[in-house]
Amino acid sequence: MSSIYFVALPLLFGFATPIVSKLGKNGVAYTSTLMQASLFLLSLSLILSTSWHVEVIAINPPLGISFVLNKASLFFVVLFTFLMTIFSLYYLRLRRVNPYENENKFFILINMLLASSIGLVLSSDIFNIYVFFEIAGITAYILSAYRKTPKALEAGIKYLLTGMLASVFLIFAIAMIYIYLGSLNLAILSESFVTLPYNIKIVITLLLLLGFGLKVEIFPLNFWVSDIYEGSSAPVDALFSAIVVKAYLFLFFHILYLFMPNGEFGIFLLYIGALSMLVAEVVALKQTNLKRVFAYSSLGQVGLIFSVMALQNSDALIAALFIILAHSVAKMMLFLAIASIEQAYQSEDIDILKELSSPFLMVIMFLAMLSLLGIPPLLGFTGKFLALKSFAVSGEFIVLAMIIIASLIESIYYFKISGRLLSRERERTELSLTLGQKSLFTLLALILVVIGTAPWLISGSIEQASAALLDSQSYITALLGVSS
Repeated sequence: MSSIYFVALPLLFGFATPIVSKLGKNGVAYTSTLMQASLFLLSLSLILSTSWHVEVIAINPPLGISFVLNKASLFFVVLFTFLMTIFSLYYLRLRRVNPYENENKFFILINMLLASSIGLVLSSDIFNIYVFFEIAGITAYILSAYRKTPKALEAGIKYLLTGMLASVFLIFAIAMIYIYLGSLNLAILSESFVTLPYNIKIVITLLLLLGFGLKVEIFPLNFWVSDIYEGSSAPVDALFSAIVVKAYLFLFFHILYLFMPNGEFGIFLLYIGALSMLVAEVVALKQTNLKRVFAYSSLGQVGLIFSVMALQNSDALIAALFIILAHSVAKMMLFLAIASIEQAYQSEDIDILKELSSPFLMVIMFLAMLSLLGIPPLLGFTGKFLALKSFAVSGEFIVLAMIIIASLIESIYYFKISGRLLSRERERTELSLTLGQKSLFTLLALILVVIGTAPWLISGSIEQASAALLDSQSYITALLGVSS
């Protein structure tokens, strides 16, 4: 099975749109959703069969473009295709009363976002990574401003400017890498990066950190994120939080593990992540806009994931992958819930929750927030418990304390939100959801409950993904072996 399908089909969908649109007003929407669901089922079928699969495009490495599909990249492909399918199914219901303008263009954009996110995960050539980096960025800029409100346009411009800055850092890093090492292939670079003079290595590492750090949304490079979430529509925020930032996280640490398998800058990154979580949770306390609250919540969770992955050992990485899964599912639930609330009440203010009358949606939001807090038996508990254990075993007690304090602060504003959901100060207005919407929320909630209760259901796949991501030598052998 060719891994190219996961990138090529969503990209080619744009060219097929004029033809598909002739099937009727729902042709593009249904075809797009069907394609995403098919890619999800295809990726799911590969879990039991795929070990290492290298797909060479054009010519062999180190000059050619190639994709590497292993247990680590497959984990993210499954996650991204699943969440995009859920997103599209939910939007099929949402569009009946509040559709996006020019839907054909919208479906082209979300498929480009899916393709570029998967491309970032699969690519083994740093220039090819840069191409997908730009595709993802351009698509995200447009989606941020898609509603064309003043806040949306402001969000799009800010996203564009920060994206341009990130691109500058990244292209300088790529240029230096090629000048000093004469290759762009990750396997070749992994073997030769250690030969660089220390000062050159520091400069390249700093440029990569700045370039990817802006996209990974880590402190202090995440100053722009809350404005983007506030200006963008809630469904688009769901994609940013659940999919896009996870692709950048994977890519950053994938390159780090290849270039620096001994973890030279691990301690620095460890504290950056912990500080990022702590700062984000403190700032979230003062927010009154629902999207900003959960934007800072996402920044906090990203900081936690960043710290855990910086430990660079298998147990920590297993914890990080559990957190990534739990966070992506929970944030998809919360931002889609906000989309329905915003549509019904025309407000994003946190106090609008006092008017919400939907026991089902309240339960969904409670479950998502409890999972993010790491309350058992939900999925978020598994990842957070393993993360705290990893910090303790590694002797990083200061970081452990910072994470615990940040989690306590996080619980304060979640309780504030819960208090408004349960408040009786105002007369409540009924918010009705379709059976399809309830079914999708139920499916996401079941993932948090069932896997949280029985994490062994996916622990094998998580462990294999962790091992593959840390196994630099197998990556080099698999990639370069195709040229022999």
